[in-house]
Amino acid sequence: YIIQDANNDFAVSDFINNEWVLDEGFTNVFNFNQKVLGAYGTGAYEGEKWGVKVGLRLENTDLNTLLETNNTANSQNYTNLFPSLHTSYKINDQFSLQAGYSKRIERPSLWSLNPFFNIRNNFNIRLGNPDLGPEFTDSYEMTGIYILDKISFNFGVYHRYTTGVVERITTSEDNVNISRPINLGTNASTGLEINAKYNPAKWLRFNGDFNYRYFSRLGELEGQSFDFAADQWSTRLTAKFKLPAQIDLEVMGNYRSDVQTVQGERSGFAFADLGARKKINKGKAVISLSVRDLFASRIFETEVLQEDFYAYSYGLRGRFIILGFSYGFGKGEAMQYGGGRRR
Repeated sequence: YIIQDANNDFAVSDFINNEWVLDEGFTNVFNFNQKVLGAYGTGAYEGEKWGVKVGLRLENTDLNTLLETNNTANSQNYTNLFPSLHTSYKINDQFSLQAGYSKRIERPSLWSLNPFFNIRNNFNIRLGNPDLGPEFTDSYEMTGIYILDKISFNFGVYHRYTTGVVERITTSEDNVNISRPINLGTNASTGLEINAKYNPAKWLRFNGDFNYRYFSRLGELEGQSFDFAADQWSTRLTAKFKLPAQIDLEVMGNYRSDVQTVQGERSGFAFADLGARKKINKGKAVISLSVRDLFASRIFETEVLQEDFYAYSYGLRGRFIILGFSYGFGKGEAMQYGGGRRR
């Protein structure tokens, strides 16, 4: 049983005649209360070569929101079943096959539901939608796993079909761009994913993965069709080094290609991360240093291309440097936390 109860007090002021004046039109208090009750069961069989695992989950979602400013309340209550089936077959000690099916749900967050989400400036307003519903996905996967001494290799294909897809739709009113999320049609995505690990030496390890997907979007809003098909790919390579004096070094490179969206395009980007960690006092303490987006190249560019208006957005998170220290009491070792955001 999961209970989420949050209150978001949001105020906007305009600088007029050398003083800040509260903008009543965008100042509000938004209450979010969501309760999810779940019950599930699993069963498994594992033989010498073949294994199977089945599961079934029942969930009830009770969602209530209230915009106190104008006393606007919204309620949703829905119950769903989520089956899953996974199986594996071991052909020999080096090669095995896995296949699976699962049904998933993605519920909208508080920020997606809040009618007053984010006002970037006078010309770009990002709103939520309290009537937004969840996304449901049927996921099918098949993977081959090959292990040989210093290298392991995974090759998988997947198909995912999502209904109630949440998309942010941008409209232009009086030269002001307003972005709102809505449930817009379906998305059928088919792709392949390749993962590999290689340990050429005790002090060196490489991890790499590649993902390619082709997707077809179907949706219509107020008589306008948003149907289109496109593809996208991404890749990542990580090198881990064990250095003298109990120092670990990690270098990671990432690339994500550009992709077509329902209203335009989103650019691709490449970025690199660097991290180092040293154990001291027999592992009781750990000092870590990490640099996220080493070259400040993680740039987000989005274009909205419509017949009656054009919008361009540029975003740069920038370089982050994190220095951390952790110490483990008793018999435990210190946590090896690299400073990343916990999700």
